[in-house]
Amino acid sequence: MAFGTGPYARTGYAGAGAGAPPPSGQQTLPPPIPGGTATWVYEQNSTYAFALRGFAARQSTGIYPGGGLSIRPITDRGIMEITAWWPDATVLSLIRVEADGTQTPVRSGAPLTALGPTRRNLCQNPSFESGLNGTVPDLGSPTLTRPNDGTAPRGTYYLKATVAAAGSCGVVIPNAVGAGQDLTVAFDLRLSAAATSLTVQASFTDLDGNPLTLASTALTTDQINNSVAQFARQVLRIATPAAGVAATIKVIAGGMPAGGAMSLDGITIERGTSSDGSYFDGGTYGATWLGTTDLSASALAPLLVIEDGECPTDVPVQYQLVNGGLAGGRMTSAYATLPSNEIVWLTHPDAPDEPLEVFVEKRPLRGKAANVAVFQAINDPMFLTIGSRRRSAWKSTESIALWTFGSESTERLVAILDDNRPVLLRAPASLNYGPPLWLSLLDFEEDPDGSSPWQQMLKISAPWVQVAAPAL
Repeated sequence: MAFGTGPYARTGYAGAGAGAPPPSGQQTLPPPIPGGTATWVYEQNSTYAFALRGFAARQSTGIYPGGGLSIRPITDRGIMEITAWWPDATVLSLIRVEADGTQTPVRSGAPLTALGPTRRNLCQNPSFESGLNGTVPDLGSPTLTRPNDGTAPRGTYYLKATVAAAGSCGVVIPNAVGAGQDLTVAFDLRLSAAATSLTVQASFTDLDGNPLTLASTALTTDQINNSVAQFARQVLRIATPAAGVAATIKVIAGGMPAGGAMSLDGITIERGTSSDGSYFDGGTYGATWLGTTDLSASALAPLLVIEDGECPTDVPVQYQLVNGGLAGGRMTSAYATLPSNEIVWLTHPDAPDEPLEVFVEKRPLRGKAANVAVFQAINDPMFLTIGSRRRSAWKSTESIALWTFGSESTERLVAILDDNRPVLLRAPASLNYGPPLWLSLLDFEEDPDGSSPWQQMLKISAPWVQVAAPAL
């Protein structure tokens, strides 16, 4: 399936960063990670896709869950950096896919455990980028405007509520609050003058729509003063009545002078009181809009950053993020290439994010053992052989010479060799090693090789054999 195209009403869904038109019925995805790939494809798990089939085996439209995957080569460290997210997932797996279709679990990404819960911003117009939809004047009947004067802390616009007469200035904030825990309400607040009070009120109703006891919380005087003539982030907690399932949320500044204004931006309304109140919306990395862009609730999954120091160099690769749940699926990134820049990298399996740069003059001679026995039967002029069906993996017929670049890299190389674990050798195409090789380096020797005392380079030589990759 080509990225950015495809049968969106089936199991495949191509996602792109900001600026790309979303497919019909789906949401605009977050912008790509800086320097990373900007597109990915979502496919449902086959069992879930089959369950969506209706009459005459026609399949219902797949629901994009809001995850994403972006990869970015970091050449000077010899790693591919992967940024992945999937709302409400607890365990994921990351797989590297080479151009020939070879799939390999990523050593530091199988499995992946979410770093925290998925957050949900229940405010339905969090930064007023697409109008004042759903925002309603309340106490003081303020005039609502949406200035674009370069002072908005989030995006381009903010809400400004101005009262004609002295008194209270209140606005109703659109929200999608449902049943659940207590609320954390946060916003960027600016007051034209010191208010006598700043209160957030939540008028809850029960399942039948009956009003419950009003819940409210207020800022301290110091917090109010911090928002006079400047935007400051304010975070408040509101207790939810036991039967409360929906709420009307108001922000009210009391004691404002005539012509006074209360400005709001970056509103978040979250269930629970563990949130720090930091701002996000559907355009944040790892987030997705749950409805209309800029005018709906949004979900923010924790970003998982994995550094793959076993990624082949100089060839295109892509990655898959796999969610094995019934309603899961997989996200497949676009292709990207990690350039070798003529550098040879050694990666230890216990430190896949910290490959060591070494210098190799040339590819050493190597061969493959036949693993056969040859003998001649009595009175038979022809020789007979008994052996394994295949030759051995590669092994050196002359030692490989690894040059280091100073005492620090020498110490790292010796430490890598001292624990007798295999190491992954990734060489540039110019050395003609082929694909990366897992090597077990045997007895090594240190050789100054004619270096002057003032030179920091040092050569360590060792015979080697190719071995299987260590288990994850």
